[in-house]
Amino acid sequence: MSRRTLFTLVFATSASLIGCATDASTDATSGAGGKADGTTAAITFADDWSETQRGDLVAGSPVRITYDLDRLQDCRGSTNGSEVWGVGGYASFDGGEPVTFALSRLDGGVVKPVTAELEIPASAESVAIWFSISNRWGCIAYDSNDNANYEYGIQPIEQGAVLSFEADYSESQSGALTAGSQAVVHYAPERLAQCAASSSGNAKWSVTMHYKVDGGATKTMLVSRAEGSDLVASDAAFTVPRGNDLEVWFSSTNVYGCNAYDSNLNANYHYDID
Repeated sequence: MSRRTLFTLVFATSASLIGCATDASTDATSGAGGKADGTTAAITFADDWSETQRGDLVAGSPVRITYDLDRLQDCRGSTNGSEVWGVGGYASFDGGEPVTFALSRLDGGVVKPVTAELEIPASAESVAIWFSISNRWGCIAYDSNDNANYEYGIQPIEQGAVLSFEADYSESQSGALTAGSQAVVHYAPERLAQCAASSSGNAKWSVTMHYKVDGGATKTMLVSRAEGSDLVASDAAFTVPRGNDLEVWFSSTNVYGCNAYDSNLNANYHYDID
């Protein structure tokens, strides 16, 4: 088979690298959600050096990465009855700083594969992916498609509703929330002005949205940005998860320790998901 490894480096001292396997019983994943039809895009990198894509990569949705560890044979080693190597991946969206993810774990001294799940940014148009293997002694080798990396196009996300939270404490919804679509949150920071603060001409406070679906895990995102000493709405976007009930609340904080909440009198704000 044709090997597409970039190069191998061996250092005299040990290094801590993303590919090194660690003792863990769960897959190393990030992100959640998926398409409205319940499917999740997936890319498989097989040991025969083939790559197979299932489903379209869509902005704001997850993609699963399955990697056969036999593609990278260099840098393997063991000590004291345990393997001391691991495999990891890198994903650069639109040429940005790479996101790193694990593709192996150590189970009883044996390196085993895991499937990674990455959340595609809502604004992404393309992604470049590559992989590395490393060990505790500092050896590292790459699978980078002959230095070209593995490139995939990303489809734009469907534009959805706008949830508005105005300075006069009114709320509005421009349309239905559809799972898998992109929703925009407009939040006027004046609603939580208790924590307003600035220093040297710069805003020193921020507003965060907290949200969860059907009582599940809570996620957060900033809904404000600084413009000099003022804080303004950032009109942040997020992908509407699958489920029935979207629960939302907000908090503001500043560098001096202030905390304030906008939680609809502790009931939070609830929205139906189609």
